[in-house]
Amino acid sequence: MNNERGNTLITVMLVSLIFTVLGLSILASSIGSVKRTETRESDLDVTYDSIKVLETMTADLSGKLSSLPLDYYMDFENNKVKGSYNTDMRNLLSSLLSDTKKNSGSSFECINIIDVSSGSPAAVDPSSSCGRQLERDTIYTLDTDKDFTRVLDFVLVTKNPAETEGKVSRTVKKRIILSPLPSFLKYAVGSEADEEDSGLFLNGSPNIAGNTYANRLAIDEDAHYIYRNGEEKTVSTPKPSLMGDIYSSTSHLLPVVSESKNFYRGQAPPLKHDSQFFNIDFEKTMNQRIAALQRDAKLDVRMPDDAEKLKDIISLGIKKLAGTSYQINPEGYVKKIENAESQTSLTSEDVIPLAEGYVIDSRDEKIEIKTDTNVNGDLVIMSTQFPIDMDSTIIVNGDLYIMSYKDITLSKNIYVTGKTVILNYGEKIALGGDLISAESISAESYKNASLSIKGNIMTGTSLTLLPNETSIIFNEDIITGEHFTINGNETDGSIEDDSVAFDSVVYTGGKASISNANIVGAKDANGNEQQIILMAKDDLLITRIDEFNKYSSVDEDGEPYLPKKFDKNITPLKGFFYTEKEATLYGVGSLFYIHGGVFAKQKLTINAVRGVTESIDDLPKLQEGKLSRFVVKYDQEVLLKRIETLPIMEQLQIFSDELLVY
Repeated sequence: MNNERGNTLITVMLVSLIFTVLGLSILASSIGSVKRTETRESDLDVTYDSIKVLETMTADLSGKLSSLPLDYYMDFENNKVKGSYNTDMRNLLSSLLSDTKKNSGSSFECINIIDVSSGSPAAVDPSSSCGRQLERDTIYTLDTDKDFTRVLDFVLVTKNPAETEGKVSRTVKKRIILSPLPSFLKYAVGSEADEEDSGLFLNGSPNIAGNTYANRLAIDEDAHYIYRNGEEKTVSTPKPSLMGDIYSSTSHLLPVVSESKNFYRGQAPPLKHDSQFFNIDFEKTMNQRIAALQRDAKLDVRMPDDAEKLKDIISLGIKKLAGTSYQINPEGYVKKIENAESQTSLTSEDVIPLAEGYVIDSRDEKIEIKTDTNVNGDLVIMSTQFPIDMDSTIIVNGDLYIMSYKDITLSKNIYVTGKTVILNYGEKIALGGDLISAESISAESYKNASLSIKGNIMTGTSLTLLPNETSIIFNEDIITGEHFTINGNETDGSIEDDSVAFDSVVYTGGKASISNANIVGAKDANGNEQQIILMAKDDLLITRIDEFNKYSSVDEDGEPYLPKKFDKNITPLKGFFYTEKEATLYGVGSLFYIHGGVFAKQKLTINAVRGVTESIDDLPKLQEGKLSRFVVKYDQEVLLKRIETLPIMEQLQIFSDELLVY
């Protein structure tokens, strides 16, 4: 009996102990859970507060930048930035950092600004080692003696709020780019106008991978397209996908952006305010570039106006440069034209030099000319059987025709008071100097032929480029008094193999038109791929790009809905395209993939479907989940390049880059 009682007591005590342990465990778990919740809440709170501080710093910096007028700091004569700019920039950042610490610094372990523009990171406050360098951080190689651009990291390390809330420490880093470039280069797509029937019109389902700017926005579920006979039709599509933020300086966009049904898969972009939109003064900027090119080419500096066109100014300048000394060079290779043969161009027009012209023809031997050539009349340079190498300045008071069957190398500046026609039938044409023509310039290049122009180009009227199963390469800037046209061969019916490669800024005083051709980046001296920045005073038209082509895989692979990186079926249009007026673009039959951006000051209209278009009569029925036929992928690298021939704004503007919390 006593043993039974003892066993019962032990059992009761054991059960009590078990329940006590379980209770204590549950209590400890509850306390730990509460503590973890408090720690998590503290973590969220301090992270949110930290981000707010950095956003406030960015806004404060925006207000201070007006104290650095860029015209004041530019040494135009030596084409560099004055030394006082670096000093004043550092003082401005020190003031910003001091104000931030004063207002909120006690809440954090440290705050600093790190300049990563060039070489080793430089802290504005060297006494603080706030933030650690991450392996993925990029240190840039900007030439800070010549470039206004700066790349800054705002770094903040949080302070543990209270020991009872657990250990909470976060580093928040925000990277910003200070750029002197025009605001349109900050956006993948945009339009500045704020009037009725202007702004940005997205018809159908384009995909924009980057930020968008608009003061008016209209969205239509139908994409518009045009038959070759001019008849306009529509096709139903999904809505547009905007894989970035949308910025505006007005409140007009709120009703559109607040409705998720207006966007692909219901993904409405965040709407943000841009109070610092600075656009270009096109007329002023183009005249500055004309003057700079005139100075470089040793022509009189004169600006076109209503009374005097650019072509007249160029013609008079060339005649003054030549003086009365028109002479045939002593090598004896320049001969009078007799019974000139007609040459047929891609435009199906006969090219026949006028009477009283001259010819340099390598029919019998290789020609090398080192003496300047001044010709009073038309001049034909034709490499019929052997190469031609002219290491001399060429001045033509008339029209110039360059026709190649063998290599032609023209190393120095070429001045023409009339028109310039380049026909590249075979081998290589290489122009090493500037090409300045009072009248039009046209350049045609055919299969297995190479045409490159390494100098600047200026024409008083129009420039027409006609690549045919080949590439034409430009490595400097282009100015046209009137129109700029690129037309590839639309009759070959194969994958697009007509291309023009640019490392250029193009100013055109009229319309800009690109059709049936790839626009790619030329390689610079360091082998880096560059791009075109095309600015047109009149309308912009880009059409029949990769017509009826398709991606190697048309199915989406998640956001941001871009084609595969190395898709061999499509070549991105590499560049930024801007017009002072209107641009209408079609990704219905065409397959657009712009790596850069497109912007229209008055009105930008984009039409697009998704999926495969076999012909204009066979548009895709199933479009959801398919890649758009009009894609823009923003290229941020443009903000970090020193492009001397782009307009410089009155003050720096801010581009917010990545935000890291770790």
